[in-house]
Parts: sequence; structure tokens; C-alpha cells
Amino acid sequence: MKPRGGSSKPEQGTFQFQDGGFNPTSPLHFFIAPIHHAGAREFVERWHYSHRIPTGKNICFGLWSASELYAVIVYGIGVNPYQAKFLGVESVIEIKRMCRSEPKQAYELSRLIRLSLKMAKNLMGFDAVVAFADPEQGHEGTVYKAAGFTHEGRTNAEWHLVGSDGVRRHRRYAYRMARRKGITVQEARDSLCVQRVKTEPKHRWVLRLDPLIAENKKDSENERET
Repeated sequence: MKPRGGSSKPEQGTFQFQDGGFNPTSPLHFFIAPIHHAGAREFVERWHYSHRIPTGKNICFGLWSASELYAVIVYGIGVNPYQAKFLGVESVIEIKRMCRSEPKQAYELSRLIRLSLKMAKNLMGFDAVVAFADPEQGHEGTVYKAAGFTHEGRTNAEWHLVGSDGVRRHRRYAYRMARRKGITVQEARDSLCVQRVKTEPKHRWVLRLDPLIAENKKDSENERET
């Protein structure tokens, strides 16, 4: 699952999609292309509410408006190793991050999801895509519904660590320090100045592969007719 492209510049010759949004634009006004991890990280750290990009093997795509990077979407394997089994599929990828810059432009992010998924399918195999919407951030997952995802309940509530600066950390953050220094987990939390907080369950949105195959087939038939 290795991202292609060695820079954050759009590869117009390889992947080029156009969309006029609500207002007609020139064919090259918006286009999607793979983006290098470093470029995606810089964008996510600025525009995503978490200000962090997940670790692991990720595939990143950028949406450009003319020559400006407007949005980024990051796919990868989620932290839950049992996610595929839970969903009843062999393999699943997760939308780990998606964000756009300000001000909002006439391009819906649901379209970015649909088009980038077709590109991701050429780079890796998966049977389903899962995304989580955080109600604590005021998110319900409307963008995923617009992209064809189905709401499949909520996750369990989770425990996280929050520092005095308000930054949320994974619950194992203090545990790893405790193991390194041979101290208790509580002593590690005190040293790191973090407290345990219970988060609200997140909305789970799922897109299974069959509808995606049907959409690709329909697009191909439309292209042949034209």
C-alpha cells in the first residue's frame, strides 16, 4: 500500500477529473492526484481539527483548485485489527483524515471521496471502506451519506488522554512511557500532565465494494455511449 508520486504537485497526465460544482468552471479548475505523505501531513496539520496525520501505511490524495491545494483525503489501515471481521468482509480500508482549506469552494467533498476511491482501488485491494464521524466535533457524517455510505451504528465509547494544552493522545501514550521507565501508568500520566477522559461514541459509516463496482460499470457504459 505505497503512495505513488514523489511530490505534492498534481499529476495531470495520470489522474485528471473535472467538476464545475454549482458554478461552471474550466476543465482544469479542479483535479485530483496522489500527494506525497509530507505534503499531506503539512496540510492536515494545518486544517484538520486533530492537527495530526495518522502513522502507518497511508495513501493520500489531494484536490487542487487551479494550482492551489484545496483538500486532502488519507486512506489506510485503521487501528482496529478486527474491523474487517466485524463488517463481515475480508479487507477494509479507513478514511483516516479528510479536510479542506478555507474559504469553502464550489466542490463537494463527497465527490472527492467517490473519485479518490476509484483511484485507491487501482493501488490496493479492499472490500469495504469505513469512516468515523466524531459528534464531539459536531460531525454526523453527512458527507459520507452523500458519497453513498451507509450508517452502521456507533462505536463503543473510548478512553483517551488529554493534556493541559487540550491535545488528545491515544490511551496507550502513558502506558508506553510507563514500560520504558519502569513506573506505574498513573505515575506516567502525572509526569506527562494528562488525564483520562471518556469520549462520545462515533458514527460508523460504511461503503461496501459491490455498490462501487456497480458505479464503475455504469460510468464505463456511459463513456461507451458517448
